[in-house]
Amino acid sequence: MSSRRELAVAAGAAIVATAGDLLMLFVANAARPELALPRPPAPALPLGGVLGVAAIPFYALGYRAVARAIAPASRARARLVLAGGIGAAAIGAGIHGLTALAIRAGQAAGTASGSPVEAVAANGLLVAAWGIAALLVVVASAAILGARALPRSVAWLNPAVATVLLALAGLPGELGRSFLVPAAPNLAHVVFFCAALLAAPHERRR
Repeated sequence: MSSRRELAVAAGAAIVATAGDLLMLFVANAARPELALPRPPAPALPLGGVLGVAAIPFYALGYRAVARAIAPASRARARLVLAGGIGAAAIGAGIHGLTALAIRAGQAAGTASGSPVEAVAANGLLVAAWGIAALLVVVASAAILGARALPRSVAWLNPAVATVLLALAGLPGELGRSFLVPAAPNLAHVVFFCAALLAAPHERRR
């Protein structure tokens, strides 16, 4: 598979995963009276969970394409991008599925009334998984940021930086804190993979 095709698949997967995030967040936040959200349809939670679990592993293709672009200048950085990206994709899919199960458990117990961030913070397994995934993304992003083979616009839109910027944008308002902040990691991958795709050279047909 060509690098451009890998990046296109990864970008599409990130869009699908973000849609899954928003569906799950809609369900979680609908239990909060202060947001006055309509009641979500019954399939919203399972659909949101399946979308993310199925899509997030494809991030590995995007990281592989970026690693391939970096490799001629620095094989060490390329290996960090590939290892960090593949690890984050695998753990990220698990996080998404565990989050869907945690939301469902909160509904069944009648305790689903806090913000999504608070709910994650109260779950030790999710906190640990988020910590490991965040570390892997930071490692891959640091390697991307220092890679001279990539355009600066792509390097500076790496997943870690993009996540922070998106989360900061969501902090001022309650809807932003409820939807944009928790969805920022997957949305950041939409930004990064799309930027890398736009900057990738067109490959000549043989």
